[in-house]
Amino acid sequence: MGTRCGDLDPGVLAFLEREENLTASQSEEVLNKKSGLLGLSGVSSDMREILRAADQGHHRAQLALKAYCYRVRKYIGAYVASMGGLDAVIFTGGVGQGSAVVRALALQGLDCMGITLDDKRNREAGSDEITRISTDEERMMAREALRALSRSYITRVLEAQKQQPFLVEISAHHIHLTQEHVEALFGKGHQLTKHADLSQPGQYACKEQLTIVGPKGRIERVRILGPARKYTQVEIAMTEQFKLGIHPPIRESGDIADTPGCTLESPTGSVDVDKGVICALRHVHMSPEDALRYGVRDKSFVRVRIAGDRELIFGDVLVRVDPSFKLAMHIDTDEGNAANVKTGAKGYIDGIQSEGYQSS
Repeated sequence: MGTRCGDLDPGVLAFLEREENLTASQSEEVLNKKSGLLGLSGVSSDMREILRAADQGHHRAQLALKAYCYRVRKYIGAYVASMGGLDAVIFTGGVGQGSAVVRALALQGLDCMGITLDDKRNREAGSDEITRISTDEERMMAREALRALSRSYITRVLEAQKQQPFLVEISAHHIHLTQEHVEALFGKGHQLTKHADLSQPGQYACKEQLTIVGPKGRIERVRILGPARKYTQVEIAMTEQFKLGIHPPIRESGDIADTPGCTLESPTGSVDVDKGVICALRHVHMSPEDALRYGVRDKSFVRVRIAGDRELIFGDVLVRVDPSFKLAMHIDTDEGNAANVKTGAKGYIDGIQSEGYQSS
């Protein structure tokens, strides 16, 4: 607790009275008002101050943080055992809602109980709303089923699936917008207009197009993809960074922390985006059923062979698993040109590089 000791061997009271000459009231003062986070850290009873001190390398603050999270983890394990399982772990209160660090440390190592954490969701979770920071149940079931399978079985599955191709699509540069930016660029109340459906269910190319403006140049007529998203994101090919004068990292879609920004222009307005420009990490969309057939997990990395007159094996291909996904691999225009690949080509899993998350 903040200033209270929590569980304590009753012999401690006798020790304090005998060795430190403390009276009963003095012992009570120490255990109720000078213990807990305050006593361990020597800094504060406020977790926010302890986190700041721990981040600066304060040893006792780090000890208090670790002890606190260990106790939370220990009690979760105890209650899982006493209740015979659980449906959910819910973090509440100032610390539970406000600290992604505490949530992550408190759940560390509990994947053996089926308790998993999505690092990205945990980092982005707001402190003023109910937010899911775990993976979907379907993903968890797929992971646990795969973990129960022997390595030799997965190898046999993989060998068989090498002959099962999937669609490869070229993903040209495009833009995802928040509704706020849609209205800033096209007018209050404007809704994106569907031009054509994309292969992933619910996704579509829009009639609206924008110009991307960087320090050195601009790229015109860049298609917006709908529907509107929570964050604005701009995906370009690696070679286009030189034209724009922007140097984006290679990232999974949605991971835009610490990325560069740009200016987006429409015929009627413009917005300055402070972050969100990335080169998309090549990836394969799979449903949980697809993942089971191919012997992979969400966040696995695989090698994919694309046949053709310039046959090429792409490494570091991210597997993204979600019940809403349709099986397809996405590469950008640079990668397509390197292998002389066009949308409609066939890809084959050539090997698993890493097996993805069992927990985060």
